[in-house]
Amino acid sequence: MDLFPEAEECEHLLAELANLIASSGGETFLSAPIIEPSDRWFPDRWTPDVDGVERMLRRVLGYAGLSDLGLTIEIDRFSDAKGEVLLDGRPGGHEGTAAWFAGIHDGVCAFGVDLRGLDDPIGLIGTLAHEVAHAYRHAKELRQPIRLHEERLTDLTTIYLGFGILTVNATQRFRSGQKGAGSWYSRSEGGYLGLQSMSYLLAAQVVARGASQSAIGRQLATNQRACFKAACKQLEDRAALLQRLELPAVASAGTGTGWFRRLFGS
Repeated sequence: MDLFPEAEECEHLLAELANLIASSGGETFLSAPIIEPSDRWFPDRWTPDVDGVERMLRRVLGYAGLSDLGLTIEIDRFSDAKGEVLLDGRPGGHEGTAAWFAGIHDGVCAFGVDLRGLDDPIGLIGTLAHEVAHAYRHAKELRQPIRLHEERLTDLTTIYLGFGILTVNATQRFRSGQKGAGSWYSRSEGGYLGLQSMSYLLAAQVVARGASQSAIGRQLATNQRACFKAACKQLEDRAALLQRLELPAVASAGTGTGWFRRLFGS
């Protein structure tokens, strides 16, 4: 397995990240908490229904700074539908989608979630992080008209917002379990940028912060951890990286727990 994207892709990723920082500011990239799929960040009781999804979504929206928005959720078998998913969720069908964002209307975010995702709350967190990044880009008027380009930028935005652990792990997942007298095993891939590119972007954030690489690496799956560690090594010249991203030479940003306290009073 290649640990890095191609050199041209690495440069493109850093350029797009610098563009996002220039348009939205460096504070979030350097100081927002890097969210983990744990009880610390998602303490609400999980139930595989609309209430469980709403609690999870409200948490993710809060971490993205969108807690002032209202919320509507539709749950259905979208993966059985036919047609293309449009950027604003207009009725074009939702074939193969685990979740979707359908825009912000009169201060209310609209989301949809496929029923099949309700048995995998960890995977669903990663999916919803991507959809909430769509909502962030909508609210900040950052959206691009070409769908694939916008989806790639949305993946990148999840890193910027502090959702990197969630979405990097979602790029490739292995699951197994017992069913009756037998067992089952599954492998799935998600996202638009892919494992190496997302790991590279997360490494760029961690190196830019001067944060603990080992603490973040421990939260990643095996392949993601290998790519992340290799990227951290490649990007180890922090001063050069900060200059490339047009960020000030700041002290270590820490863990961002102050954001958590401000948002949820914990």
